[in-house]
Amino acid sequence: MLKTSAFLTAGLICFGAAAHAETVTLELRNGDKLHGELIEADTNDSTIVLDHPVLGRLSIPRTALVPPPQHKPWKLSLSGGLSGSNTDDDFDSGATGQLKVSYTEGANEVVLQGRAEYDVSRDKGESKASTDTNEGDAELRYTRSLGNRLNAYAATRFSYDTLNKIGTDTILGSIGLGYDLFQNDSTRVRVSLGPSMQSTWGGTGCAADPVCGQAYAAGSARAELQWNPNSALRLNVTNTYTGAFSDGIKTNNVFSVGLKIFPMGNERLFTSLNGQLIYNELQTPRINNSVSMQVGVQLD
Repeated sequence: MLKTSAFLTAGLICFGAAAHAETVTLELRNGDKLHGELIEADTNDSTIVLDHPVLGRLSIPRTALVPPPQHKPWKLSLSGGLSGSNTDDDFDSGATGQLKVSYTEGANEVVLQGRAEYDVSRDKGESKASTDTNEGDAELRYTRSLGNRLNAYAATRFSYDTLNKIGTDTILGSIGLGYDLFQNDSTRVRVSLGPSMQSTWGGTGCAADPVCGQAYAAGSARAELQWNPNSALRLNVTNTYTGAFSDGIKTNNVFSVGLKIFPMGNERLFTSLNGQLIYNELQTPRINNSVSMQVGVQLD
């Protein structure tokens, strides 16, 4: 009975060791790759011990391996586009640009991003060009990780549209908590919720509007999808809803999508398609939609 128990215990230990053995792939500086089970008990800061299925036990100095990529806390993305046409003496031209700067270190992440768009036109018979579009926005967002999925954030967003009759400028400040519903190497779905303050001002009709120029308490909810399936494609979709408490709840919803394509596969030069849908009950007009194609560069 004692021998049976001893054999059973030894078998369980061997089974547990085999079940927890980690299969790894090591890339050497000369380009070779080794596949095998990592022997953690004998691996240290200078040597990795591997159980190779053909070569058996191998002791590999860490200096012989390709070093892991260094973490670069700063990232910069800059893109822009130009447009122009002249048909039957009708002239149209425009420019658009986007900037995104991010800093990530440990549990902290800071993101600053901005967008601007300007378009002019002159129809046949007109002596002067008129402005069709003059708008943009900027957002500063700080996020601190509180665990594997939970995080806290503080954000400020400023947007402008000089052609609005009521509410040419809007500022929104918010704090709260976020949670990652799903996350892996290529995909992240994050939601966040918190109290906020919103103020809208400016425009030819602002003085006569009882809401324009005031600051109101509000609540904000945000959902964001980041999808990077490979080195040639990146997709970012964000929807931010804000309800300002002014004679009921006044809705401000911003939906934006950005698709980046890296045709050279080097994650530097890219072409992007950007769209934004805005509905704000504190402004006139309430709806503002924009679409643009741009070329840009990403640096880190």
